[in-house]
Amino acid sequence: MGEFTEVRTTIDGHERAAELAHAILTAGLATSIDIAEVPVPHRAEPAWQLTLVTTARELPLLERHIKETGADLVSEPVDLP
Repeated sequence: MGEFTEVRTTIDGHERAAELAHAILTAGLATSIDIAEVPVPHRAEPAWQLTLVTTARELPLLERHIKETGADLVSEPVDLP
């Protein structure tokens, strides 16, 4: 079994979030994606947080893909029993 990493990123706009999620899934860069609306203080419009699980092999490509959108990301290993 490969090593897995959880990656979280926040992006403005539901259309941009959907496009990013679709591109990641189409490219096979994540095994799962969760998209959730998150409030942004002092703004009327929410942002969208994507939480993805990827393999160690795909992590560099996934990180590069997200950074190309201008979004920041946080990665941490998934602890398996």
